[in-house]
Amino acid sequence: MAEIIPMAEVRRERRRQREREYARSCADIIEATLQLTLRLYSAAPAADRPIRARQLRQLAELLEYVTGSSGQ
Repeated sequence: MAEIIPMAEVRRERRRQREREYARSCADIIEATLQLTLRLYSAAPAADRPIRARQLRQLAELLEYVTGSSGQ
């Protein structure tokens, strides 16, 4: 016997899947940027390190928000 699935449910699941894919893509981009910023921090002159440190914190917070790993 076949099961009838409402179209609204199918659309909702497809939208959720796309949102998960977008979130994963965003997280990948943020992770790559975080790694680059870490390398730039390591190579930066002492005067520029506070700026790079702030960028690192901001990117880490953004990644935490995007991945939902804030522990809430």
